[in-house]
Amino acid sequence: MKNLLNLTAQIVHCGELRYTPAGVPVLDIVLRHESWQEENGQKCLVKLELPAKILGKDALNWQHGIETVVTVNGFLAQKSQRYPKPVLRIQNIKEYKG
Repeated sequence: MKNLLNLTAQIVHCGELRYTPAGVPVLDIVLRHESWQEENGQKCLVKLELPAKILGKDALNWQHGIETVVTVNGFLAQKSQRYPKPVLRIQNIKEYKG
């Protein structure tokens, strides 16, 4: 099975940088996306906000990235054992140049 997501979105919220017990930096962010998509032969406006998580050195690099438009690649996973809603685990992030 595949679980891959490629999305262009704006960072609208950056949480506090934190560290795992092993010392790995973690940054929780919220991404906002808006685009026109085609569905069943019709154009439809798609808007969404998606919680996401960045680990490692990218977390350090993006902690002040609010309002930046980015392209991200990653996978969806539940936030925690007790919180089953999806969060995007970002594996690659770069600024979108248009």
